[in-house]
Order: sequence, then C-alpha cells, then structure tokens
Amino acid sequence: MFLQQLLNGLNYEIKGETFIDVDSLACDTRQVKKGCMFFCIKGGQVDGHSFYRKAVGDGAVTIVCEKPLDTEVTQIIVKDSREFMARVAKNFYHNAIDKMKLIAVVGTNGKTSTTYLIDSVLNVAGYNTAVVGSNGIFINGQHYDSTLTTPDPIQLHSWFYQMYLNKVHFVIMEVSAHAIALKKMSGIKADLTVFTNFSQDHLDFFKDMQTYAKVKKSFFDRKYTATAVVNADDELGKEIIRDCKLPIVTYGIKNADVWASDIQCDDKISYTLNMCGEQARAVYPLRAMFNVYNTLAASCAVRMFGIKVDKIIEGISSVNCIDGRNETFVRSDNVKIVVDFAHTPDGVNNILSYLKSQCEGRLIVVFGCGGNRDKFKRPLMGSTVSRYADFAVITNDNPRFESPTAIVADIEGGMTCEYKVVLNRSQATEFALSVAKCGDTVAILGKGSEKYQDIRGKKYPYSDVDVVHNLIKNDGEK
Repeated sequence: MFLQQLLNGLNYEIKGETFIDVDSLACDTRQVKKGCMFFCIKGGQVDGHSFYRKAVGDGAVTIVCEKPLDTEVTQIIVKDSREFMARVAKNFYHNAIDKMKLIAVVGTNGKTSTTYLIDSVLNVAGYNTAVVGSNGIFINGQHYDSTLTTPDPIQLHSWFYQMYLNKVHFVIMEVSAHAIALKKMSGIKADLTVFTNFSQDHLDFFKDMQTYAKVKKSFFDRKYTATAVVNADDELGKEIIRDCKLPIVTYGIKNADVWASDIQCDDKISYTLNMCGEQARAVYPLRAMFNVYNTLAASCAVRMFGIKVDKIIEGISSVNCIDGRNETFVRSDNVKIVVDFAHTPDGVNNILSYLKSQCEGRLIVVFGCGGNRDKFKRPLMGSTVSRYADFAVITNDNPRFESPTAIVADIEGGMTCEYKVVLNRSQATEFALSVAKCGDTVAILGKGSEKYQDIRGKKYPYSDVDVVHNLIKNDGEK
C-alpha cells in the first residue's frame, strides 16, 4: 500500500522520501521484513527507538517515531506511536471494522461469557459473527488461537479484515482495560458497548483502583462507542450512567430498563425477563447469579439491534457451557469438579459462593495467583477462598518470572482455612481429587480454558480441563 494511503487522515511530520510502497507493519524487530513500516513503541521494559537501526537493516522502508532519528530511511514523527500504529493498522487493512457492526464488552468479570451469549443469539437470528476475547478468535464458529484478550492493533485489524472477507455481520469483542490504556482501540468506534461490572484486578499495571476505574469508564465516550448497555447494580456502572453523555440502556435486578424478577438459581437459572414492555419466562442451562447478570447484559445488547425476545431466549438457551467458565465434570463416585477462570477476589467470591450453596459435602479449592501481576490481590484471594473452602490446595497459576514460593507466601497471608501447598499444578489437582469423596466439590480456579502455563518467559502446554479429563479417565480404568 502506498505510504500516503496509510497516512490518510492522520497528523504527522515526515522526513525523507514520500513515494514509498509499504508491504507490512511491525512493532517487533523479529517481524520486520523488506518493505516494512516499523513503529518505535515505548514499553514498560524497553523502548523501540533503541532498535530502529536493526529494523532498517532488516528491510524497514519507513520508521514511525516520537523523535527524530539518525537514519536516511523515511521517518514519520508523531506525538504518540501507539495511537498512530492503531490508526495506520486500520488504514492498512482497508478499514474493515467500519464495514461490520461492533459490539464491545468492557468490565472486570463476565466479559467472555457475555460475548458467547451475544454470539449465540445473533447466530440464531441468522447473522454471521466473529468473537474476539480471552478464549481466542472465533470466525463463523471456527476457532483460532490468540494470546491476548484484545490483540495488539496490527494483529487486531488483520483479524478484522479476515472477518470481513468471511462475510461477518457482527464482531463481538472483549475490550480489556489494558487495551484502552494502551490505545489499541484508537480509531475504532463500537456500535454498542456493554459494561458488566468492576472489581479489583491489574493493580500491577494501574497502581490503584481509582486509575483502573477511570480507564474503564473512559471508554464510554462518543469517540469510542455510539451507545451503551450498563449494569445498573454495579457502583461504577452507576457512575457511568450518571456521568457519560451517551444514549444508555440499563440492566439489573431492579431499577433498570431491562430487569429480572422471580429469579431461581439451582441446577439452572430461570427468571422473568422484563424488556421493553414485554415479559417472558427465561430458563437457561447456565448456573449461578452471575450468569443472571451475564444473560441480562446479552439480552439487552441484542435487543438494541432489533432481536425479538423469543430469539433472545432461544439463543441463550442453546449455550449449555462456556469454555473454562463454571465448566463442570462429575466423577463416577459423584465428586463434582468445576474448572473456572476466576482470578480476581470478586470472581472467586462469585463462583465459590454459588458452589458452596450447592455442595452436598466439602468444598475443596485448587488455586494460585499469576506472577508479575497485582500482588495486592493475593492475600485477598486467600481470604476469599478461605471464606468458602473446607480445604484448599495452593499451587502455581502462571508464575511468569516470579518465584512460585514468593507468590504462595503472599497468598498465605490471607489464608484461614486448612490448606496444603503443591506447586506442580497437575499434581495439585490430582491431590485434591484424591482426597475428595462422594458429594464433595473440587473447584480448580484461575486458568479456565487456557492451554498453557507461563513460566520464565516460555509457555508450556497445560490445560486444567485436560488434566481433569485424564484423571477421571484413569480413575474409571482402575
């Protein structure tokens, strides 16, 4: 693509040749090839400006930078390389996202479940869909791996282009707080954004709850979204409703535009759905109160696009399980095993309060905390688990570059129930299942459907679900 096409509508200063053909984009020198535009991005550990000579040597024909560099290669000097990269990537991939409807989902917990539910309803209504989130990329039901909840802009717009080529009508996308802060969504405007809830997470990056909240709230602005669907029962949701100058539709248990009444939660959820002057009894195979909120959020979102109530209920009813979210298995001796992504104190509280209410015997919890992430939540995770667990096994999550024993020590500061430390995660799961008896529930928290463990910069193949399957299979063959 010609350089001037890439720069269309953007502010910049240019030094050097302008009649250039750009064949690819990169912000990592390992991805630079001949004909590439290289973006110098300032990161937490390194500054891409330090690597421009390598990029030039590997074939970059233009450099995007925030200060003049000592090179004969064309330089595009900008105020913010991150934001500029997002906008250039959109141009490079033919502004594909503008040709589809975009539903964004923002919040601490419930984003993945809400995207799955919206996707199911839109499929039932006859639309082609794509989903972007922590469980990967789905294009018309075909799954592709992705390492980030919200991919970086170059990859993100490449995916959007593939979706457009596959005749996708709706893109349903998790938008993480990191993505907002790092300006990955610059130049993109959602048709509708759903707000699920807000609780503690990512304080390693955002430092305090006020900053974290401000970042999430900042997305509810006309430059990012045309309208919003907001949880009226959440405290930050109430702030968004009060302060943001957007058309907003609210959902909740009461005092909302769309609400649930006569709620029942046992082996399924059921409630009367009150929406736009209509009432209908909804019965869904999903479990727990948090899924009442997730289904309400999805219902409200799709109704904004004209989907009728009967199609909404049909679509949500077809979702029997969401990968890695309250994913339940039952052993031959009636031990229930639940794999869940819960990795925040609020998320752990949600799943364990539900499991405790349903547990016939003991509740045994296997969990850990990620390394190089929010240390402040570790004792809170320990105390939340202790509130519900009869016994816990503390283990590795994704230790990254931190010492697993140091992570455990932080967790132990909040532990008040009986527990055992088993750092090997598969062995921890095996131990928990070995002490579980008929009627007990074993909850394995933190990783959900993830297929790896991140240890010392390397991602090793690992799946809680696969480990559970193998242990159940081996138990049955004894």
